[in-house]
Amino acid sequence: MIDILTRSNEKIVKGELEDLHTKKIVWVDTLDPTDVQLKKISEHSGISVNDFKEHHTARERPNTFEFEKYSMIVFGCPASGYHLPTTIAVYILGNNNIITIRKKEIAGIQRMKDEILEKSPKYFDSAAKVIRVMFERIVDDYFAELDKLQAETDRIEARAFKQPDEKIMEEIFKIKKQTLHMHKTLIANREVITQIEKQYLSKLSRKEIYEFTDIKNDTIQLIDSTETLRELATGVIDIYMTSVSNQMNIVVKKLTVAASYVLIPTLIASIYGMNFHYMPEIPWKWGYPFSLGIMVLSIMAMYVYFKKSHWL
Repeated sequence: MIDILTRSNEKIVKGELEDLHTKKIVWVDTLDPTDVQLKKISEHSGISVNDFKEHHTARERPNTFEFEKYSMIVFGCPASGYHLPTTIAVYILGNNNIITIRKKEIAGIQRMKDEILEKSPKYFDSAAKVIRVMFERIVDDYFAELDKLQAETDRIEARAFKQPDEKIMEEIFKIKKQTLHMHKTLIANREVITQIEKQYLSKLSRKEIYEFTDIKNDTIQLIDSTETLRELATGVIDIYMTSVSNQMNIVVKKLTVAASYVLIPTLIASIYGMNFHYMPEIPWKWGYPFSLGIMVLSIMAMYVYFKKSHWL
């Protein structure tokens, strides 16, 4: 898919690849482009197909690159659910044109395009502003995804208290893994913004580089949030292990009580079950009901004892 936006007077309209040869600000956004589409873009941009393919991957590490004809930014983007984060490659041409290539759908990019077409032509004042707004929407997606993971962690924590089961460990480890991947990507994104601020990219206007400071601050906040979430997930694991241990203690306590009930009756039965010839109670008329009565009284005594000890 190729989506081309350009500015016509005070409106943002759909454009053509030929607009890359004009002085207009043009944004060419591609989603998992084919070789034929990359060849068409190459013909109008001057960037070789091999250069496009080299960075056409969802798992490339965020970074910046400087070439003679263009500057390039690879920026990490969040993925919904328990999927790995993806990336978007941003090519900045010398005439303020932008080409973005991404392997997967990114919610923030689509949201930004809708905003531009509906009410925000001011985003198209320069390439730097388009990229800044793009990164802001991606950072917003990170915040939204972290909020989802936080809510999921809270839900699992409540389950760990009330009804711990084996699925809790599986779910919490998924959250920890997802948070770890986000943490690594955000650290790389922070370095990308730092390189932009240090003016490593010649095709970006130096006058507008300061606008990326807010994105860097938000990224630092996201990094801190992922660390907090990982600690919270570790705490949920501790809660789960404690709950399982408590349940085990309850089971052992119940088994101890049950075994105690039959302890004295078993002792009495064992004594009178010995085959000695001279036992005073053997010829006694009331010996049998007496032994049974002692057994019942011992069980009642044990019940009263455990009740007062709050074991029952």
